Amino acid sequence: MESRKINTKPVPIVITLAAAFISCVVSIFQRVDFSIFVRRLFIVVLVFMFMGTVIKIILDYSFRTLEPPVSMDAENLGVDNLGEDGELTEEEEEAVKSQEG
Repeated sequence: MESRKINTKPVPIVITLAAAFISCVVSIFQRVDFSIFVRRLFIVVLVFMFMGTVIKIILDYSFRTLEPPVSMDAENLGVDNLGEDGELTEEEEEAVKSQEG
């Protein structure tokens, strides 16, 4: 089993851009003045960037706790575990290769 790192970096910007787009469309349909348009857009960007960052932190924490723990056997493979002939068994070699790659 290899653990995968989930990329949550674009989450805040995607949420912010989606909210900004919706805000722009609504403001255009309402035919608001430019100063109100800019003020709304600025507030929407700040609020949704904050919300996206909080969501990203929650996702990072959730994915980190969902990763399976590494077995003690896979962690302890090394020079100390060599057999009498000084070689690793096939299972140990596979475990070492899966850790490296």
